[in-house]
Amino acid sequence: MPRSLRPILDVAAGNLMLMIAIHQDRPCPTNEEIMEWTGVPRGRLNAWFAELEARGILEVQRKGLGPPRRRRLRAVGGSWTGWTARRNKQRRDR
Repeated sequence: MPRSLRPILDVAAGNLMLMIAIHQDRPCPTNEEIMEWTGVPRGRLNAWFAELEARGILEVQRKGLGPPRRRRLRAVGGSWTGWTARRNKQRRDR
């Protein structure tokens, strides 16, 4: 990662930690919510999560096979969010 992006992503990480604190005992934020709060684009989210895990800032647990996969997050040593809630998409044939 270019050094010029580090301060921007550190601010985004702070926003994510706040979001995780708010979501304790609630479902984990969705990718859309995280993108809205942090400004990190969808294509960068997984790499960003991996970087935060490597730096010892974030823990991510995933279950289920590739999309849709469920996850939960926590600041290292903190409380977990609930598992990501998945909405049932109902098709209307009218």
